[in-house]
Amino acid sequence: MVESLLLYKLKKYLRVAVLVFLILAYLSPLYWIFTTAFKTRAEMFSNPFYLTQVTLENFEEAARYGAFDAIKNSVIITVGGVGLALLLSVFAAYAFSRYAIRGKNILMFYILSTRMMPPIALVIPIFVMFQKLGLKGTYTGLILMYATVSLPFSIWMIKSFIDDIPKDIDQAAILDGHSLTYVLFKIVIPMVLPGIVASMVFSAITIWNEFVFALLLSSIDTRPTSVLLSSIRGERGFNWGRIAAIEVVYILPIIIFVFLVQKHLLRGLTFGTVRR
Repeated sequence: MVESLLLYKLKKYLRVAVLVFLILAYLSPLYWIFTTAFKTRAEMFSNPFYLTQVTLENFEEAARYGAFDAIKNSVIITVGGVGLALLLSVFAAYAFSRYAIRGKNILMFYILSTRMMPPIALVIPIFVMFQKLGLKGTYTGLILMYATVSLPFSIWMIKSFIDDIPKDIDQAAILDGHSLTYVLFKIVIPMVLPGIVASMVFSAITIWNEFVFALLLSSIDTRPTSVLLSSIRGERGFNWGRIAAIEVVYILPIIIFVFLVQKHLLRGLTFGTVRR
């Protein structure tokens, strides 16, 4: 009995130790970034682990380097790409879920297969096409590109949530005289809102962090922060304070966004897992 109790406590402490280690391993890079962003250049190397003197010179230098313009571009591209992708995904997901479309399974697999191809394999044809159409270096081109990238995952995810809603609800509303538009926007979408929010979060994170297409399809005026960070090397190497300041400004919006929608995100990720 005593040995079993000791073994149980040992396992418990071991789990806690592993959890603490994983948390520290995950948060230590964030801690370094945030503390370095507020350090002077001399303190970055003399005192890399602690923050004793707070300065904003790194943020001022980042602003002169165009960090806030890049953040604005990232916000415009992400909001536009996610909004367009969700709008199209809701209609497509509802159609695939509710209608007997010929070759539905093949179409759904084809939609998913577009995400299996590495982005680098599509760079040359997309670059040439965007250049011919005059979309290279424009917000419109980047928004269309990222909406296209986000569509497959969003369609599959939202469809899985709509599938969990009985079709009888749609049919009852139509028998009551409501239009299909009313059924979709007033009944179906409110019921699958957690799933839509979950899809929105995943799409936003993907677009916010994407680099390959942003590098090739953006210009100086439309480049997002991911591209700015790749070109930040100075004449005498890396200015880590400026890099850290830009990264702080870069990661804060997405952290705040996920924090604001976390309730819907958790509901969306667990939707349909518990049956009554």
